[in-house]
Amino acid sequence: MKKIFTRMIILGLIFVAAVAAVFFVTRKKEEDAVYTVLEKTTLPLVSMEFEGNPVNTLHGYVREMHIPSMRDTITPVPESRKLPFSIETCGNEIRSVEYEVRDLSGENLIESRACETLSTEGDTARGELSFQDLLAEGTEYVLVLKVKTGGQNAVHYYTRIRYYDDTHIGEQIAFAKNFRELAFTKNITEDLTVQLESNNETDNSTLGYANIKSSYNHVAWGALTPEVSGGISMDIKEMNEMVGSVQFHYTVTAEGESGQRETYQVKEFFCVRFVDGRLWLIAYERTMDQAFQASEETVKGGNIDLGILSPDHTQVELRQAGDYTVFAADGELWSYEKTENNMINLFSFKEETDTSGRSLYDQHDFRIVDVNEKGDVSFVVYGYMNRGNHEGECGLSFYQYQREDNSLTEMFYIPSDRPYEVLREELGTLFYGGKNQLLYLMFGNSIYAIDFSGEECVELASDLKEHSFAVDSTIGAAAWQEEEDIYGGKTIQVYYMDDRESFSVHADEGEMIRPLGFIDGDFIYGKTREQDIDRSLAVEYPIYALEIVGKDEQIQATYERDGLYIRDIRVEDGKVQIERQRRDADGVWVAAESDALIENRTEEEKVQVLTRETSERKKTTYALNVGTSGKKEKGLKVMNPKLSAGEELRVLGLVRQTEEVQRYYAYAGGGLAGICGSPSEAIWLIYDRMGVVVGNDQHYIWTRANRQTEAMAEVGEGKKADAASGSLEACLATLLAKTGASENEAEKLAAGKSAYEILDEAPLGRVVDLRGCILNQMLYYVNRGCPVLALTKQDQAEMIVGYDIYKNLVIYDPLSGENRLMSEEDAERYYGTYGYPFISWVP
Repeated sequence: MKKIFTRMIILGLIFVAAVAAVFFVTRKKEEDAVYTVLEKTTLPLVSMEFEGNPVNTLHGYVREMHIPSMRDTITPVPESRKLPFSIETCGNEIRSVEYEVRDLSGENLIESRACETLSTEGDTARGELSFQDLLAEGTEYVLVLKVKTGGQNAVHYYTRIRYYDDTHIGEQIAFAKNFRELAFTKNITEDLTVQLESNNETDNSTLGYANIKSSYNHVAWGALTPEVSGGISMDIKEMNEMVGSVQFHYTVTAEGESGQRETYQVKEFFCVRFVDGRLWLIAYERTMDQAFQASEETVKGGNIDLGILSPDHTQVELRQAGDYTVFAADGELWSYEKTENNMINLFSFKEETDTSGRSLYDQHDFRIVDVNEKGDVSFVVYGYMNRGNHEGECGLSFYQYQREDNSLTEMFYIPSDRPYEVLREELGTLFYGGKNQLLYLMFGNSIYAIDFSGEECVELASDLKEHSFAVDSTIGAAAWQEEEDIYGGKTIQVYYMDDRESFSVHADEGEMIRPLGFIDGDFIYGKTREQDIDRSLAVEYPIYALEIVGKDEQIQATYERDGLYIRDIRVEDGKVQIERQRRDADGVWVAAESDALIENRTEEEKVQVLTRETSERKKTTYALNVGTSGKKEKGLKVMNPKLSAGEELRVLGLVRQTEEVQRYYAYAGGGLAGICGSPSEAIWLIYDRMGVVVGNDQHYIWTRANRQTEAMAEVGEGKKADAASGSLEACLATLLAKTGASENEAEKLAAGKSAYEILDEAPLGRVVDLRGCILNQMLYYVNRGCPVLALTKQDQAEMIVGYDIYKNLVIYDPLSGENRLMSEEDAERYYGTYGYPFISWVP
C-alpha cells in the first residue's frame, strides 16, 4: 500500500490548479465559446436469432471490453452449429463481420472466423455464424462479434453462447410469454395463479414493482389497463439443464388520473425451472417506470410529478441550493429554477428522431457533484454512452453547467473497459465532490482524487481489499490500512477529503487493527489480539474492542465486553449496530446477541423532498416537493443548455491493477445485484431471487435451483484419523489425494496455515469460503461433485460427500473411516449450532 504523505503535497498543488481552472471556466465569455449538440446515434444494433425470432439485442462498443464483465445475455446455439443474426444498420454500410469464441475468462481463444453469408436489404443486414466442432456440450463460451462499417473501425458486440439441446429454453420462453399475456388480459386463470407464491405480507401498494409473492390482481396490473406500444424485446439471461431465465423490455401506455395517456418503461423477468416434465415459475420480477416529460401538467404548485417509479428509481439523485433543484428522472438530468419556473434539461441521450430506441438504452446514470445558489451545476454521467463524441464507449464524463450563459462544458472523460453495472457498484462505494474542487471516486481497487478541470489526478490508495478499507461518501472520509495482508494491519491512514487532512492510527504491541467505518465524521476501527486469530478452517479475525477517534485524533468512545467479540458493524440512524460472537465450551465460534453503541448527538431535521401519493388507478406515485417562490407563478419554460466545445478534451486513463482483488459478482432479476468481497455475502444477496454468483473470471461460484434430487461426490479412499485432533488432517489428506499432492498437511497446519489456505494451494479448483451458508446453499457444491469440509466441536472435522432422495446427508467421519447418514433437518440444526462452518471448491 502506497504512503499518503507525498500525495498530500501533490493534492495541495492540485487544489491551486483546480481553483485556477474553475475560475477560467466560470469567467469564459459566451461570445468566445463554440457550441455544439450531441451527434445522432450512429452505431448498428445486432440481434441474435432463436427458433426464427430475434433475441438478445446487443449494443456495440468501439473499444474492446473486459470479457468476464460482459455477462448480460446468453444465446442458444442449435445442434447444427449455425447461428443466425441480424443487424440494424443505422445507415451504415456493413462491410464485414468477424467473430471470436473464447472461454468465459476471455483468455483462451477457441476459434476465430469471418461471416461468409452476409447480405443487406434496406436497413437490415443478415448473416449466419458457423461454429467448428470445438464447442463442448453443457459449456458456456463468450462470442465476440466485430462489425466493420464504412465509417467505423470494428465495433464489438458481446454475448455468451451455449448448446441448447440439453436445456428446455424454448419451452421456458413460451411459458414466460404466455404468463405475460395472461397478466395483460387480466385473465387470472389457474395457469397464472398456481405459479405465484402470493402471501399477505407482500407489499402490493405500488405498480412500480411486482414479484412472485405479489397478489394475483397486482401482477395483472391492478386497476391500470396498459397497452403495449411498439415492439417487445427479449433477452435470455441464463440457461442450463433445468433453469432458464428471460427478461422482456417494452413500453406501455395507460390512461392517467386526468384521462391523459401516459407512457411507462417496463422490464419483466422470469426464471423458470423444468422438473419432472413440468415447468414451474421460481422467480418473477417486474419493474415499471413512468416516462417523465416537463410540462404544465407535471410541474406545478411547487411539485414535480414523477409518477410511478420502480424501487431503484425512488432513490432519486437530487441536490438543492437556493432556488435550484437538480434531479435525475427517466434517464435525464434536470435543473428546476422555482423563481422563474424554468426547467433546464441539463443532459439527455434521448433523440426525438430515434425510431429504433438506441438512445433510450438505459445503461447510464448521473451523480451530482455540486450545485450553487447561482444555478451552476457540476455533475457526472457514467455508463454506456448512447450518442455523442463518446458513442459506443463506457466511461465517466465530468460536466460543468454555467447558468449565467446557459452553457454546458465537458471537462474530462474517464474511459472504462467495464460495463455500466460494474461502474455503478464502484461509484456506489465511493463518490464525493469535495469543497476544495476535487472529485474523489473509487475506480477498480483504487481511490482517486481528480480536480474539477481534469488537469491533475492522484491515486490516493491502491490495491484495496475487502476489510482493508472503509469510506463514507456522505461526509467525504476514507481510511485504509498500509499493510497488504488484511489480517496483519498495523497502521491505518485516515483521510478527510474536504480538509485534505490525515492522521495515522497504530496498533499496540501484539495486536492488529482494522478499519470499520465512520459515524458523524469520527473514525471507527477494531482491535484484535494476534493470539486470538484462528486459522483452523479459514482465518477467523475476532475483534475484541472497537474505538471511535475524532478528527482531533482523540478517542471519543471505546467498546469492549468480556468474553464477547465483534464480527462486524454497520452505522445507521446515529447508532453503531454491533454483530457479536463468542467461543462456546467446545471452542467453536457461535453468534451472540447483537448490541448498539449510540452517538448522543442532535440530528438536523431533514426536509422531505420526495413525497408519495396514492390513488385507486395508479396506486403509489411520487413527486418532488420543490416549494413555490412566493410570487405569482409564471408559465413553465423548458430550456436546453448550449453544449460548449472547449479545447481538447482531457482523457484520464485510470489504471486497474493487473492482479485484481477477488470479487464475487451476484446476478439476479436480469442484472448485477452487487459485487461482494465474500462468497457467502454474494450468495445471500441473491438467494431469494434465484440468482447466480460468479468470480472475477466469470467462473460459476454458485447458482440456485439447478440441483439434482440426489448426488454423491467421488472422494476415493477416505483417510482415517487416529484421534479427533487429527480429523482435519485426515480430511485434507483425503481431498488432496485426488490431486496427487504429497505434502504433509499436519506440518502446514502446525505452521499456522488454515485448511482454506492449504486447499487453495492445491490444484483442486477455486476454493470457496462458505462459512455462514445454510445447508440448502451449501449442497450446490456436493451436487457439482465437490465434498464440503465442515469443522464442528473442538476443531473436529468431517466431510459432507452426498445426499439422497430421502433428504439425508452422507457424511464421511474420519474417526470411524466410514460414511454415516444424517437427515437434512437434523443437519440444519447441528451445523447451525456451529455457525455453518463450511468450505468447498468449484472445479
